[in-house]
Parts: sequence; C-alpha cells; structure tokens
Amino acid sequence: MNANKDDKIKLLSGKDFWTTSSVEGVKSIRFADGPSGLRAQHGKGDHLGLNGSAPATCFPAHSALAQSWNRRLCFEVGFAIGQEAKRANVDILLAPDLNIKRSPLCGRNFEYFSEDAYLNGFLGASFANGVKEAGVGACLKHFAANNKERGRMVCDSVADERTLREIYLTAFEIAVKESAPAAVMTAYNRLNGTYCSEHKILNNVLRGEWGFDGITVSDWGGTLNRPAAAAAGLDVEMPACKLSLSEINSALESGTLSEEQIEVCAQRIIKTVEGKRTAHSIPVREDLAKKCAEECAVLLKNDGALPLKDCNAVLVGEYAAKPLIQGGGSSKVNPESVGNLKDILPYKFAYGYKGERRKKRLEKKALKLCKSADTVIYCMGAAGDLEGADRRNLKMPENQTDLLKKILKQNKRVVVVLFGGCAVDTSWDKHINALLYTGLSGQDGAAAIAEILQGKVNPSGKLAETFPEDLNDLPSTRYFNESPYYTLYGEGMKVGYLSKVKAKYAFGFGLSYTRFKYSDLKINESGASFLIENVGEYYGGESAQMYIEYPQSANAPSPFLKGFEKVFLNAGEKKRVEIKFDEYSFRSYDVWNKKWVRVGGEYKIHIGAASDDLRLSSNIILDGENGVPVPDTQSLKPAEYKINRTKKGRVIVDLNTPLCEVKNAKGFFGRLFAKAALYFVRNKPTVYGSMEFLPLRTMAQFGKMKRKTIEGLISMFNGSFFKGLSKFFKREKRG
Repeated sequence: MNANKDDKIKLLSGKDFWTTSSVEGVKSIRFADGPSGLRAQHGKGDHLGLNGSAPATCFPAHSALAQSWNRRLCFEVGFAIGQEAKRANVDILLAPDLNIKRSPLCGRNFEYFSEDAYLNGFLGASFANGVKEAGVGACLKHFAANNKERGRMVCDSVADERTLREIYLTAFEIAVKESAPAAVMTAYNRLNGTYCSEHKILNNVLRGEWGFDGITVSDWGGTLNRPAAAAAGLDVEMPACKLSLSEINSALESGTLSEEQIEVCAQRIIKTVEGKRTAHSIPVREDLAKKCAEECAVLLKNDGALPLKDCNAVLVGEYAAKPLIQGGGSSKVNPESVGNLKDILPYKFAYGYKGERRKKRLEKKALKLCKSADTVIYCMGAAGDLEGADRRNLKMPENQTDLLKKILKQNKRVVVVLFGGCAVDTSWDKHINALLYTGLSGQDGAAAIAEILQGKVNPSGKLAETFPEDLNDLPSTRYFNESPYYTLYGEGMKVGYLSKVKAKYAFGFGLSYTRFKYSDLKINESGASFLIENVGEYYGGESAQMYIEYPQSANAPSPFLKGFEKVFLNAGEKKRVEIKFDEYSFRSYDVWNKKWVRVGGEYKIHIGAASDDLRLSSNIILDGENGVPVPDTQSLKPAEYKINRTKKGRVIVDLNTPLCEVKNAKGFFGRLFAKAALYFVRNKPTVYGSMEFLPLRTMAQFGKMKRKTIEGLISMFNGSFFKGLSKFFKREKRG
C-alpha cells in the first residue's frame, strides 16, 4: 500500500484508547490487556483497571504461573487467553510481562515471572507462543529496566551496560528469539537518561541484534517527545494523542525528523496489520485455571501436618471467604466466577480479621472456634500488589500476625495458607506446622488449594524468587527508594539469588508430599543428563534445575540458572532427564568490545532441587577469551530531571512537569489544581501512585486535549490566568 505523508503520520498514533488509527486500505489494530486473563473493554477505556471489562477467565498471575516451572503449562495458559482474545476481536494481547523482580518492594512484581532472566525469558516465550497459536499477536512488555512503580513516568533507571545486558535485557532477548512476538511495548521510565520510547536500544539492540521485525508500541501515555520517539524507532503511540500530529509536522518542517523515518515506522505497522496470524485448534482443558493453580502452589514448610488426615479442623481468616486472586491495575480481570475455601472445605469457619484493622469481636469468635479443634487452617495474605504503587516493607498486616500468635498459644496444629503476589516477611512461621504459599492463584485457586490440603493433589510448585531473611540484606534495597526521579542499579548483577543473600526460602525451593533422589550425572558437549527417582509414596512433579558456575575471570556472581525441566513420576518411578546447553549457557558480555563472549576456563555444572540445594556437580573445561571486566557500578550517575524553579522556589510549569511539582507552581490556580486532583484520588493507591508523577503532557494525552488547550492550562498554572483561559477555549486552526 502506498500511503501519503498525512496517512503515514496518522498511522503512528492511536485512534482511541484501545485501537490504532486506520487509513484507506489499512485497518486498525485492537489491543487488550492480558497477563493473567483478557481485560477487553467495550465501553470507556482505561489503563489502570478502574472501569469494567468483559467477563473472562482469571488465571494465576505471572508471579504464580512461574512457580510451576512448566513451559508447557505457560503455553497452555497463553493459548487459552489468546482464544478468548480472538473471540473478542482483539488483534494483539498486551502480555507477557518480562521485567525482572529486582526488589520485592516493587508493587507490580505480581505481573512478572521471576527475579531470574533465564526463567523469565523461556516461560515468557512459551506464554507468547501460546497466544500466537490462538491466532493473536503477543506484546512483550515493558522494555526495559522498568523495576519500580513510584515515579515510573519520570524515573531514570541507571545501570551499567553489562548488568543491563545480562540481567535486564536477556529475558526480552530470549522471548524475542524464541517466540517472534507481534509487538514490544516500551516502558515509561528513562534508561540511563533517555526515555525508553526514544531509546537507541529499539533499533540497535531489539531490531539490529535480535532481529525483531514486529511493531514497537508505547505504554499508554508513555511518549514524552513524539518526533524523537519516531526517530528512535517507536512505531505506535497509544492511546490517541492530539498533540502528536502538530509535533511531527513541525519536526518534518524543521528537518529534525525525516519522512523516511516516518515511512519506516508506517510500513512496519502496515506489515503487522496485513500479516496473517493463523489460529490453530488445540484442546484446552476445561479446568485449566484450576490445574494451573495446583501446579503453582508452593509448599514452603511441612512437618507432616499436610496432607490433612483424620482430624478435627477449623478454617479461619477473611481470605478463606474472599481469596486474593489477582493484583490491582491494568491486569485486573473481571472473573467469570470466584471460588472460596469457606464454601469448599467441610469445616467450620470464622473470619478472625477483616481488612487490616484489629476487630476484637472477630478475634474472640475465631479463638473460641479454634478451642474446639485440633487443627487450624489459617488463611493469611497481604493485599499490597498494585500497579502504580510500591510497598514500603515486606511485613504482613499486624492484625493477622497477632491473631496467629494467639492461635498458637492454644497449642493447636496450625496450617497457614498464604495468599499474595510476591515475597513477604515470614518471621512469624517459626511455630506453625505447615505453610502453603498460593501466590495470586486466579479464580479457581480455592478449589486447587482444597485438593492440595486434602492430599488429592501433590504440590509441585517452586519459588521463582527469593524470600529474604531480611529485606535490608538485599543489595538493591539501598538504592530502590533513593529518589522517585532515579534509581541507581548500584548492586549490579547481584539480584535475587545471585546476591548470595541469606534466604528464608530460596529461589527454586518447594517441598512435596513425596521425595526425589538425584543421581548419575553425565556431562557432554551438548548438555547434562541425570536420573531422578521418586522415592516417596505419592505421585509428584519435580522441577530439576541446572546452575552453571563460571570461571573466576568471568567476574560474575554465579552460579546462574541455565536450564530447567519439570518431570512427573509415580511412586518408585525413575527417569533420565536431559537439559541441553544453549546460546545463553556460557556467555558473558564484554563491555570493552561490545559483544558476547565465552570466557575460557573451568565451568562447574550443578544440578539440584533449588538454588541452595545443589545435589550433583561436574566440571567442563571450555576454550574462550581470557576474561571480561566486572560491571562498572561505581560511575553510575542519574540524569537530572529538569524542574524549572524561580528564586523563591516556585515551579515554572511545562509539558513535562509532574503533577506533584505543579503543587508548587508559580500561579495559584496551578497549585490549587494539583492539590485538588491528588486529594480526590488519595484513597486509591493505584490511581494516586500513577498521577503523583504524571507529566502534564501525559495528562493531556489521557484527557484528549489539543495543543492550545494544554498550552492554555500551562499559562494559567504559571500565573497568566486570563491569558491562559483565553487560549484554553480558543479553537484550533484547521488545515
């Protein structure tokens, strides 16, 4: 198709909240959210999960799905969500989410698979391939180094090149190469001073090195300079933005943007629209959401209390009646139905607590009920998993832990079922008998939990992140909340289990009702093979993990996870498992020569059941380079976020001024506007967290404002009230 210049420019922006613009001969692309289920909106659109969406299956969140360590399961979930998207006429699903869990404080960790790039990448690729098999495009997000929520619209992620390559880009690289996604979404944040939507990694790395040939799309409202973004290779700006047309035309007239650059972006969009995505017919298990939740639950502690045998048990806790099934924000699904333990298990029930405030009446009823039982199933959870807001600490609500202490004083057998999206402080678990961590297990999580508790299903989940003994032990904690305007990745590659932190529950850890024996490790040039035997009494699944320890001259905090395989065995059954080496097994990034290399020397191959439970080891000697430098974390410096202030400390507002800084605007109207806007959303953490550092340009995008309208508003904020008011209501010139 030969589009004219105006048509090409039009294609580069959205038509409305969920669809791209169309021109003659080129139809729109329709997007929808979907990490844990389809969020298709047919009415008023939003990107924070505030408005309603069509009913859909709510699967376990990515953070829970990763605990299955099962590629095939991730594929099945992606396919099932893709099928629902296809029926809803969605072209591209905004999933999977591939950001690294750098710190357990990140409020959006529940949407991400893991703290490990290798696990992240391969599970994400499997999910994306499932979506593609359903005839829908997958969109990897958020590219890149989007690892905190507070200040995400303005924050500068400052990382050295080796850390960026080996930790934060590798998951995207794997998923791009293994699944050929339809799209990649850029992150809100800056990366080493440049907004991701305008960053050279789009053309140089994503396309140039990895061979990505799909479209790039901005996160909603995540474009600060449209001409610069187009020049860098950002194809589609979402949602619809009336400011962009005049900006691009001005840039074309001044010569800072060429028509050839517009042409390249437009042709990629046209190619994506015209590309045929074939839907394949693959049977989907009717109870897939439940089966998925069964595989995702992690048994963290058990002294024999589970599975429940003949006992007089009671059920306590609000989450037994209203389970935590998902986090808040753009991934929020309108579930078809939601089960709960109170209605499934045949035990008497008491709330014990509601919310985070202590209610003595509820506590008294629960403790009275517990007296009549020998086993207490106590449901706990932390409801702090939100887009737009980070957690302050890892502590559980005090009313829940206080009630647990009182229950334990009755000398009862206590089984805790723990709901939540990521790592929490479990220092309260010293005297309990069993701990089952469900994650955010979706709409059928309760049915899965009930079957695990009763022994009808053997738990096989393993942690995809570290539960630290102490949050302050993690190197990232020092830097995480230093400023909303930047975050230094001063810990370098020492993320999660690679930090060697003392773990309460280690990465890869998970118990079973049976036991597995590892033996007979064999190493050759293609990979490792070994025997796993189920030496217990239950049928069960085991996720075997391969870690590779690098030579000292590689200067890496290894051993790295470099392979995994999940097997299911009957009691007494034995299988030989093979994990192959791949292009990621032995590589290190050489910042001197800007390329991946293999350092020569002795590599130790470890096979085990967790990062701290390595059962078999062997060595392999490989030829290669002499060594690579350590990550340069000492010279990291954030780029300034420019806030123009007067001598009296007042702020001169412009398009990129965040709303929280408008509270100090030169003009009284600006101060009043910002304070009022934030006041009205003060009790909505996701909205407040997103709005607090929302640049005015982005606010204009979501408000569908024209250039004159936002310019008039800025004039009023800067003290020229009547001049700004006149401009605010002035009509745009046509043509």
